[in-house]
Amino acid sequence: MKRPAQIGILVLIVIMTFSSFTHPLKVTSSLINYDTDTQKIKVECRVFVDDFLLSLGRDMNCHKLTNKDKSVIENYFNKYFIIELNNKKLPFKFETSDYNENFNVLNIQFLENDASIKKGDILKVSNKLLFDEFEFVQSNRMELRFKPFFKVAYFESTNIQDSFSHTF
Repeated sequence: MKRPAQIGILVLIVIMTFSSFTHPLKVTSSLINYDTDTQKIKVECRVFVDDFLLSLGRDMNCHKLTNKDKSVIENYFNKYFIIELNNKKLPFKFETSDYNENFNVLNIQFLENDASIKKGDILKVSNKLLFDEFEFVQSNRMELRFKPFFKVAYFESTNIQDSFSHTF
């Protein structure tokens, strides 16, 4: 009778230990879209909230971000997610966000940047989000849409040296 109780307690401890770990997937997903009609680039990014807050080093109410929270997010993206057009860095200015608590995901949208692109222009993208915390297990996936120059390009950053470059 004593043995089954010990096994039950051991199983319960193992289950509780593993359930306390965060999700194993360390990934961000971004869309970088160029609108030929408005000649603007728009960026949105999805992050796992627990990972993102750890990287920011602060807690936030993701349902209702304060101006300070938005400023911290902008500063973080401006430091770790670099988009350059002809060696000119495009700034990240917070527009809106949507928090899906069920999936632990925050979708952040940034204001559009003016970008009149012509043949010969050079686009460079470097996404180092969350690498300081998760190093080699972190992956940043990006979808780039730049019609009419190219329909879609996919790029994945799996270390801090990875970058995307395209000459239009």
